[in-house]
Amino acid sequence: METEIELKYLVLGDDIAEVITNLLNQSNLPFQSQEQELGNNYFDTSDLLLRKADIGFRIRHSSIKPSEQTVKTSGKVIGGLHQRPEYNTAIKGNTPDLSLFDPSIWPDNFNINALSTNLISLFETNFKRFTWLVTCADGSVVELAYDSGSVCTKSESETINEIELELVSGTTDSLFSLAKILFSKLSVRPGLASKAARGYGLVFPKKPKSIDASDIVLKLSADMALMSSFKMGFEECLGNLQRLVELFITTPNLYTLKDISNALALTRHGLWLYKDYLDEEFNCALRENIKVILNELSWVDTAIQVKELITRTGKYRKKIENSESLLLELKGAKHGKQDLDNAVHLFHRKDFNLIQLSMLQLVLSTFDDSAHQTLLTDLAPSWLTISLEELRQSLTSKAEFNAQDYAGKHSLLIRSLLTGCWFARLYDHTGRNEYRGPWLDLHHGIEELKILLLLKEHLQNIQQQVPQKLIDWLDNKIEHLVAALEQCKSAALTLQPYWLK
Repeated sequence: METEIELKYLVLGDDIAEVITNLLNQSNLPFQSQEQELGNNYFDTSDLLLRKADIGFRIRHSSIKPSEQTVKTSGKVIGGLHQRPEYNTAIKGNTPDLSLFDPSIWPDNFNINALSTNLISLFETNFKRFTWLVTCADGSVVELAYDSGSVCTKSESETINEIELELVSGTTDSLFSLAKILFSKLSVRPGLASKAARGYGLVFPKKPKSIDASDIVLKLSADMALMSSFKMGFEECLGNLQRLVELFITTPNLYTLKDISNALALTRHGLWLYKDYLDEEFNCALRENIKVILNELSWVDTAIQVKELITRTGKYRKKIENSESLLLELKGAKHGKQDLDNAVHLFHRKDFNLIQLSMLQLVLSTFDDSAHQTLLTDLAPSWLTISLEELRQSLTSKAEFNAQDYAGKHSLLIRSLLTGCWFARLYDHTGRNEYRGPWLDLHHGIEELKILLLLKEHLQNIQQQVPQKLIDWLDNKIEHLVAALEQCKSAALTLQPYWLK
C-alpha cells in the first residue's frame, strides 16, 4: 500500500509545461522529466457499490509503462491536499481482476467475486502527462505532474487541465514551497474534486450546493481542547471558502461573492480570537492578507444594494420609476460581467492562493494543548462577553442614533455575530437563537437602511429636478426604519446572554 500526499490545482493558460520547466530551472531545482499518454478506465457496479464505500477503481494504460489496476480507498481532502491509501497491481488488457489485490483492503461485507462480475465501465480519462521529479532544497523529493486532456462518458466530456504535486519522500513543507514557486507564474486554484469524482459528476450530474455563509455554525464541541477547536474550526472555514469559490466559478453571481466575503470574514475573525495562541508574525500577516482581499471585494455590498433597487421585483422599484433620471443613475452604477470576470481572476491569483496555503499550513500544524491544559469552554464565554461588551458600549454611547450612526456600527455588530458563529455548537440552540434574534433583526435592518442611504446618495447626484414626493417618501422611510432599529436595539440590550445562563 502507498498513501498519496498530494496537492491538486486547476490551472488556466497555455504552454503550462514550458512555464513549469522554466520555473524549475530559474529556481535551481534539479529534476528529471518525462512525457506519457495515459488512458484510464473507471469501473463501478450499476448501483455504485464502490462509490458508496468511497472507493475508486481504475485500469490505467500508459504509453511508456505496463498497464496496472488501482484501488483508492477513503481518505481526506483538506484545502486541496489529498491523502488517500492507494493499491496497485499489474494487469493485462482492460478486464478487471480484483482477486489480484490483498483481500484485507476491502470492507468486510464485500463479496469480491460478485463485485468483479458486476463491474461496468462508467467513464474514461485520457490525457497527456508531463512529469518532473524534483529534488527540493531540503532533500525532499516531489513528483510534479501537469495533466492536459479530458474526462468523458459516452455523451459528455470535461476538460482536464491540472497540476498535482505528490510527496515522494521528505516533508509536506517541500510541497508548499514548490507550490509557491508555481503560484508566481501560473493562474491556479485548488482542485477539490479528483478526476474520478469529476467523472462520476458527468455520469450522475448534481446541481452544485449553495452554502449560506451568513450564519455558518462551526462544528466545535464543548469537550475540545483549545487548539484542537481552532484546527477543526479553521479547517471548516477553509473548506467552506473553497467550496464557495468553486460554486462561484461554476455560476458567477454577486450573492455567492458576498458569501465568499462572509466566509473570509469568519476566517479572519477566528485568527483574531485565537491570536494569543498562534505565532504572532504568521497570524498578523495572514489577517492582513485576508483584509486585502476583503477590501477588493468591498464593492460587492454596493453592487447588491443597487441590484436590489433596480430589479423589477424589488420592493422599491415602483417608487424609483417615478424618476426616470434616478433609474438611469442607478443603472449607470450597476456592476456588470467585467466585475465578475475580475473576481474569477482574483481567485486564481498568487496572493489568494498563498492565503489558502497558509490556512492549510495552520490546519496541519501541531499544537501542544497539554502545555496549558485549556479547554475551549474555559475561554469561549469570556470571548463572547468581551465582544458583547464592546458592542454594548458602542450602542449606548449616545441616547439616540440617526441613520449614519447605525450604518457606522454595522461592522462592530457583524464582528460580535461572528464570535457567536465560532462557538454556537457549545450552547443550546434554542436559547442561542432566541438571544440572537433581535441582534440579527438589527443586522438585517441596517442592511436595508444602507440600501435607502445609497438611494438617497444617488438622488443627491442627480442634476435634474427630482419629484418632491419621492424625496419626502425616502426621508419618511429612513425615519421609520431608524425608529424600528431603536426598538430592536432596546430589545437586544435587555436580553440575558445565553452563555451566562
